[in-house]
Amino acid sequence: MTRTQVLLLLASIAPGAALADSVEAAPAPADLVAAFSAIPPDPPPKELCADAHFVKSDEEAHWLFKGAVTGLGGVFVGLGTDQNYVMAGWARPDVLVPADFDQVVVDVHRLYGIAFLASPDATAFVRAWTAPELPAFEERVRRAFEDPAARARMLKALRYARPFVEMRLRWMLRAYRKHKVAFFLSDPDQYRFVASLWRANRVFPVRGDLTGDKAFAGIAAAASKAGLPVRALYLSNAEKYFDYNKGFNEAMRAMPFDDRSVVLRTAGGWHVPDPKGKDPDPLYIFLVQQGMDFKAWIRDVKPRGWKPLIYQRKKTDVRGLYTIPGPGSRRPGSR
Repeated sequence: MTRTQVLLLLASIAPGAALADSVEAAPAPADLVAAFSAIPPDPPPKELCADAHFVKSDEEAHWLFKGAVTGLGGVFVGLGTDQNYVMAGWARPDVLVPADFDQVVVDVHRLYGIAFLASPDATAFVRAWTAPELPAFEERVRRAFEDPAARARMLKALRYARPFVEMRLRWMLRAYRKHKVAFFLSDPDQYRFVASLWRANRVFPVRGDLTGDKAFAGIAAAASKAGLPVRALYLSNAEKYFDYNKGFNEAMRAMPFDDRSVVLRTAGGWHVPDPKGKDPDPLYIFLVQQGMDFKAWIRDVKPRGWKPLIYQRKKTDVRGLYTIPGPGSRRPGSR
């Protein structure tokens, strides 16, 4: 079954899928779908970080990125799982490309798509991930994937990820309510928009390795072919685990950033502890860099990894949020 057939089938069984107004994405044109469907996956990794599947984020304060991404449009490329949908609700991208080198994480995104298409609102979406709803979710998976091997793989991913996803969704509802930040699970318009990205065939999960030479170069090529800027590239803390290599540098140089594009990343262990314990996220700081400044770093400084960039971070007036300037603003004596 082709990707389009899967989405049409899911839409046909999804209650509430016929909604259409200004808060929803328009159906993607065929040339856009063709360009992004052609993104080649990277080979699966020989081993996983910490030998674990990161089917939920452990970062706690993505709301720190809200101001940087709101209304960006364009293409949103992001590692990880749930945080992509949080930020997509603010960014309103034309295309969402969740990318991860772990096939299980990529499969979890397809499960997210099934849940979005079957859930008319956020309450139903969260309920879809609960244990009592597992048989219904499994049936949707069986109907969506005709190939026995793909169906078995997706069912395995569902049974593994379901409790973690439910836990994370419920945690986000509490945390975002506490911080008074609207997101896709609390704002009906944001939910409808994010769900509509799946109905409109504008979400393209891909197995992508930042050190590979296929997926991220393919993302850059697809965005360029579609005439869309990559407005947000969310790297989480993945840069911690590799040195910049030829594949990474070439893919970053090829990204069609414009003057509104941002690169978002997190970094663990860089906090100056707050004696009052009021860090928005006790594990990570959150960093925003202009996309064109990142390209300049790659072009002019050729850092082997992320640390030279992190050393240049500048505080903002929001605790836990930093910016990274272009290479012309490097601190004297820094690496």
